Amino acid sequence: MDRIGRYKIVGELGRGAMGVVYHAIDPNIGRPVAIKTIHFSGGRNSEEQNRLRERLFREARSAGILSHPGIVTIYDVEQQGDLAYIAMEYVDGPTLDQVLSEARPISPERMFSILGQTAVALDYAHQKGIVHRDIKPANIMIARDGTAKITDFGIAKITASDQLTMTGNIVGTPHYMSPEQVQGQPVDGRSDQFSLAVIAFEMLTGEKPYSGEHLTTVVYKIVAEEPAAPHRLNPTLGGAIESVLRQSLSKKPDARYPTCQEFAGALEKACAASKGWKTMPRGGSLNEPTMADSAKPVVTLPPARRARLAEATTTAERGQRRTAGFLPFLLAILVAAGLLALIGWQAAPWLSNQAQTTKTPTPPPVQPAPPATTPAPVPAPAPDEKKPSPMPPPAATPAEAADAVKPPAEKPPAKPTAPAIAATQPVSIISSPAGATATLDGNLEKACKAPCSLDAARGRHSISVTMPGYQIEHREVDVESSPVETLPVILRPLGGTLLLASVPAGATISVNGRPIPQVTPAQIPLAPGTYTIAVAKDGKQASATVEIRNGVISHQRIVLE
Repeated sequence: MDRIGRYKIVGELGRGAMGVVYHAIDPNIGRPVAIKTIHFSGGRNSEEQNRLRERLFREARSAGILSHPGIVTIYDVEQQGDLAYIAMEYVDGPTLDQVLSEARPISPERMFSILGQTAVALDYAHQKGIVHRDIKPANIMIARDGTAKITDFGIAKITASDQLTMTGNIVGTPHYMSPEQVQGQPVDGRSDQFSLAVIAFEMLTGEKPYSGEHLTTVVYKIVAEEPAAPHRLNPTLGGAIESVLRQSLSKKPDARYPTCQEFAGALEKACAASKGWKTMPRGGSLNEPTMADSAKPVVTLPPARRARLAEATTTAERGQRRTAGFLPFLLAILVAAGLLALIGWQAAPWLSNQAQTTKTPTPPPVQPAPPATTPAPVPAPAPDEKKPSPMPPPAATPAEAADAVKPPAEKPPAKPTAPAIAATQPVSIISSPAGATATLDGNLEKACKAPCSLDAARGRHSISVTMPGYQIEHREVDVESSPVETLPVILRPLGGTLLLASVPAGATISVNGRPIPQVTPAQIPLAPGTYTIAVAKDGKQASATVEIRNGVISHQRIVLE
């Protein structure tokens, strides 16, 4: 598949239960997009297909009204036969799930940045009346500049609720779902807050608060059990941090924080008041000894892991008991088969000799052949002497004689050798906005104004794209035996990003006395420098001074007095 609709497919980004996600280019404007495909076939009847199609387009339109820098934008929704696709914003970075899967734990600064940005975007969606319902690390993308973007808005709501109503089962992992969601009850923004708190718990302890080998076990723990105390999984976490996590993971929505931003702010404040705390990688709590003696360290497993270990041990014991009852019977069969084989092997020579005795007389013993003598070395002929004629070869067998009269097989033509110097190929560069300067491997003599192309030899090359007022962008390309079309380079203005929140939310904003068309929570791109940020609501106002640095995301929370 090289095209879906008008979009040109570049490669595959991933696969899911309902379809494939592709990296593509919109040829009309040269914009990179992600194409998420959904198949309506797969054993569904026509009624189910119609219902899924109706909900898909309705939810996609709902997600389309969300215009926020922290939410992946949906550009287009179409259907071709049994295949529907959604064209959405392409994010040039990993998912949070991939980040958390790294061997090293996430840094506290990066943790607060991701949680803060995600909380701002979620509160914005909740103000629009849309609940994500599938907040998990795999649905949070991290761009190269550190911006966190929530993906699958609306789509996740379809897949989860549709499967729950049709089959009564939860599709995918329920580890991040709230108690009200797994019970099929109505949900609001506090359900997404619960999911965000599960992610924070995992970042801090390396473990999910609710785990189990079976789906029913996980669901039961989410609804009826309290998670393990965070300090048992990570001894560096103090009581203030545990208190925030406990409130955000409350079974009742009313007991949680009113908004996601208030949860993220409370967690950051609790961590700032604690000393010596640290994050942990996934599974890191299993390697934390609680005490040790001269023999070996004693490791305390989390309750969830101890339960899984006990369950696995019980299962193994049952299997051993079943195996123990079956082994004597199997052993008896193997012994009997071995005895029969041994008797047959010992009797075979006797039976063979008896048969030969009745048919032919015993032949005389064969005398051993005399040992072969090593021929004496033949001296090399003198320069004036003729070489002796070689010994005649032994008589050929009929098969060898037949092969000798066959015509010799024709040798395949020799392959043309590659040229010593690899040929150059054009590398096309497109920038947005156009007119940026592209250089190859830092060589200013090999530069052009995009859109343009540069000739490059075979191998890996580095392309730099620069433009006054914008950050420098770098791309790596592999040149082989055909022209290379690079993805459009989206230039980012110089500056940083301000994530602004206020208590209460919904306040108007002005930057250095100039009003901007946003209300809190807001994500504001600003050039490097120092700014006075003022917010106002219901006759109350407050201000703060912030410093914006290039490529840095800054957080500011203002409380209206």
